[in-house]
Amino acid sequence: MSVLESIKIELKGIAAILKQKNSYVPRYQRSYAWKKQNVKDFLLDISGAISLNSNEYFLGSVVISQREEDRPEIVDGQQRLATTCIVVAAIRDYFFNLATNDGSERAQMIFNEYLAKKDLDSLELIPKLHLNDSDHQFFLGRIIYDPNSPHRNIKATKPSHDRLIEAADAVREHMSMVTATSSEPAKTLIQWINFLENRVKVIVVRVPDESNAFTIFETLNDRGLALAVSDLMKNYLFFRAENRVTEVQHNWVQMIASIETAEDEQAVVNFIRYYWSSRNGLVREKDLFDRIKKHVTSKTEAVSLSEDLFGQSKIYSAMITCDDSYWADFAPSAKISMQTLNFFNVTQMRPLLLSILTNFEKEEVAKALRMLVSWSVRFLIVGGLGGGTLEEKYSNAAVRIYKKEISTAKQMADAMRQSVPNDVAFRVAFANATVAKNYLARYYLRTLEMVKDGNPEPEFVPNTANDIVTLEHILPEKPSSDWSYINPDDAKANYKRIGNMVLLQKSANNSIGNAGFAAKAELFKKSEFALTRAVGHSPSWGLAEIASRQAELAELALTAWPV
Repeated sequence: MSVLESIKIELKGIAAILKQKNSYVPRYQRSYAWKKQNVKDFLLDISGAISLNSNEYFLGSVVISQREEDRPEIVDGQQRLATTCIVVAAIRDYFFNLATNDGSERAQMIFNEYLAKKDLDSLELIPKLHLNDSDHQFFLGRIIYDPNSPHRNIKATKPSHDRLIEAADAVREHMSMVTATSSEPAKTLIQWINFLENRVKVIVVRVPDESNAFTIFETLNDRGLALAVSDLMKNYLFFRAENRVTEVQHNWVQMIASIETAEDEQAVVNFIRYYWSSRNGLVREKDLFDRIKKHVTSKTEAVSLSEDLFGQSKIYSAMITCDDSYWADFAPSAKISMQTLNFFNVTQMRPLLLSILTNFEKEEVAKALRMLVSWSVRFLIVGGLGGGTLEEKYSNAAVRIYKKEISTAKQMADAMRQSVPNDVAFRVAFANATVAKNYLARYYLRTLEMVKDGNPEPEFVPNTANDIVTLEHILPEKPSSDWSYINPDDAKANYKRIGNMVLLQKSANNSIGNAGFAAKAELFKKSEFALTRAVGHSPSWGLAEIASRQAELAELALTAWPV
């Protein structure tokens, strides 16, 4: 029998799929991804079709891989099926809460037909739709069990769980509206069940094995959610892996598990793109899948790539969280530098970071990360290269490291020297810089304080919170009468210059409010911060003092963030 002859296609009611045979979502498939608006659109569409008494409402396609002896595996369509389960469960809940014999009987019938049954031997609850490993237990507890079950109290631990809660809330609200506006609410809800089983149609594509399913999957989209690059890539690798697909599936699941934010579809895509850019040069998301398809054309290459992604994902996870034993073998400064880079959120350099952590000796890693902190500050202050251009430069350097053309931090500095702002440009830009983000201003001033105290290589973990050390703008944005000698427009223009900012303990900051400089100066003199104390000894404060102080800070900045 040919491949086409072995594929069976039929038009079927979506609830009938749940009713026919228990099915499951493979552990490697993505978690529940529909947002509240997707669910609302789904409900409004069904409501509209029911009110028009439409013969059919077409919902899209479902791809099922099914060997004769196995449970059906939902390769595509799990979002629609899971949402249909949520709708049916909400209708079950309505009848359950009626507290009448008819209500209880209908609730049990709906439960047995569309949601789950208990195994005769073990009394285990077997759901009609088994979601992936991340969502299964939560979906079972919060959606499938009846409203009085203690399982309903299960806590959400993943973003997909929050989306399931939002979906259930949206469905419950919609069903409340449906029953409130109907003279016969029970009859209306039964109509909904029948409509979902018989008239809300999907094209069911049944294939005998995963390879065929993955090929078909690539051409299809979930309703409301285009296939992510990660989905396309995953299924392409599974297809190419042939009889080694189990290995690739295992590597893929382990890769996802290594990335703590993997519930966010974009986090997985970002990681794959950074990985690919670190080996092959900058690639945009829209081109990523095509590049991978051209590169991976055999079973061996598919397995090799999946293994590499798994290995790199562990490094990437340590890189973006820093809360990992991975850093135990490095100098403490390496972890601090990595935390600082995450604090800056400079994602453009992540291909370079992956390459450094994979290929450099540990001593060189610490030097390179410290250097990247300096470069990041210089780019934040000076600007210059656009994000795309800078990412391309970082990716090119990453490839050279991967190819062993660069093996030390100094060689990396030499390769990037023409792209990083030099001392002259940095000094001039810092002397005139306006810093709009307070968390960055606090970081700059804390680092400069350490340099002022005689530390030529300042290291500390930045913190966005201002619960201990706060930022005080000496000249307020809206000066009181004590600042009448400053033009309001000048005050607004100079308010966020870094020369006009000092660090204070929070309690001190709260006490001075919008006071004039004389009152503030007395408080500044008592500060534990040397740069703040120096301002307190200034006889006055105005535009000239701001410019003069900022020029002094610019000189310190050259030491704090050397090129």
